[in-house]
Amino acid sequence: MASRFRGGLTTIPPVRIAVRRRGLETTIDWASHGADRALSAASFRTVGDPSRSGPLATDRYLIPGTRVDYGGGSVAAMTSSGLSQFKDLLLATQVREREIRADVRHARWQYALSWAARALAWTTLASVVSKTVRAKAEQAVVLRRSEIATLQSNLVASRISISFYMETEVADPHRRMMDAFDQLSGSRGSWALQTSQEIDRVKARSMSGTVVTRRSTHLARRTDALVDTNDLPMALSIQNGRSTAYFYPGFVLVVNAARSDFALVDLKELDVGFALTQFTETDAVPSDARMVRKVWAKSNKNGTRDRRFKDNRELPVMLYGDLNLRSTGGLCESLLFSRPEACEAFVRAINDLKRILASGGPQGRISSTPTALPK
Repeated sequence: MASRFRGGLTTIPPVRIAVRRRGLETTIDWASHGADRALSAASFRTVGDPSRSGPLATDRYLIPGTRVDYGGGSVAAMTSSGLSQFKDLLLATQVREREIRADVRHARWQYALSWAARALAWTTLASVVSKTVRAKAEQAVVLRRSEIATLQSNLVASRISISFYMETEVADPHRRMMDAFDQLSGSRGSWALQTSQEIDRVKARSMSGTVVTRRSTHLARRTDALVDTNDLPMALSIQNGRSTAYFYPGFVLVVNAARSDFALVDLKELDVGFALTQFTETDAVPSDARMVRKVWAKSNKNGTRDRRFKDNRELPVMLYGDLNLRSTGGLCESLLFSRPEACEAFVRAINDLKRILASGGPQGRISSTPTALPK
């Protein structure tokens, strides 16, 4: 009995993303190769926000109403309105890919059964007497191999062809943004803030006015299967490790860890800020960070040592770069890096790119053919 699988495959339309001074333009070529518009009607399940982090350890000295939580927001609500059609197409390809992978698993299971049936045919008396039994068993194995090869080809064909076009004015800040990110990813210390809250410095006997909870984070150049390109985009862990933000020309792709939800954020709608932060470090000091001064863990108002505490010790105050990411869709992130210069260069390049995209003006396209991401 032949296995059932999707031998026919409607064409996924190619996508062309143009990053121009007047903004981001996404064109889906529905007319090419008989592309199916019904793909954009794919259903989707949203995932709610996980619970917020718990109370801080220094809750006796916290000032009510000053707490800020980072890493929240729903990925389902982050997509910019101008990129909704592009998201519908990506959703359709996700559904298509899951269907084909299920067919591949089913075909491989039937191939294993056919192989076992062929082996059994050679060990039974019926196969010795009847050549027909042996021939049918061999044909079944060959058929299953052909089915698996067809499905693998369908899986490759289900990927979207995405090309990027960048005008001359856009390419330079994007290249600087990528270079700064590479420098930033080499920071010995990288953290994502989870919460921050002001404290009563006098009662806490502290020189710091804010306490934070943070977690180590990771930056890298890697791509995601949803928007696959030749050159690797910037990848940043966000939402307390529950999602990853991929920076492509003109937009940011946010994918949650379970791969059940994603968002497309127009770069013009992303607020990116930078600040120099003097951070009293209680953990290991990054080797590439600069120490500003030292303070006592328990101090008097004038900063001198509070001698009432026997085990009082000096703590280094380090100079970190603070990267802030905000969007109208609910993205709220604050990250600290031990290389403040690279952090500032990264933010400056992003904001330069945003200003160009928002200003509009004459076009100066790099080329009329698809281009890869600049390194």
